[in-house]
Amino acid sequence: MDDKEKQLIADLRPRLDNWRRAYRDRVIKNISITYAVQKALALTRDKTDFSEDYTGPEDRSDDYGIEVDQKDADLLNTVWQYMSTPDTEMLSIGTHGLNVRTAKLIVLLYVFGSENSLNRAGRKIWRIRPKKLDAWTTDALTFFAMRIRVYTIYCKQEK
Repeated sequence: MDDKEKQLIADLRPRLDNWRRAYRDRVIKNISITYAVQKALALTRDKTDFSEDYTGPEDRSDDYGIEVDQKDADLLNTVWQYMSTPDTEMLSIGTHGLNVRTAKLIVLLYVFGSENSLNRAGRKIWRIRPKKLDAWTTDALTFFAMRIRVYTIYCKQEK
């Protein structure tokens, strides 16, 4: 990997984090009806000792409260959706034998999955070693970054 590819991926990482924050599943803790009634009664009596305590933002992820650039996240999502089209999905990209369809899945797992899910997919689905998976991930992210750049230039020309 040369310096330009490293720089492309380094510039892409904050945008990928923003995309993950914007499009991740929203997990909201459920509150039981009994707890809601207890809390309502306690507020009328100034009583605050409960057997079940609801915690607020502390039970959320580390990036809770970080502002999301929704427009950039939508751009990345659009580019990802059209990353492989029926006529290009089997094209080979990079120097490690990666096709566009697999690159799209790698980007999805890299952004929204855990490192373990990406490694497991490499072992179970594609049957490749971790070293080759690292090369595939680099190729997929580089290809995705270049697609974003081309799409951005194309959008600017349309305006």
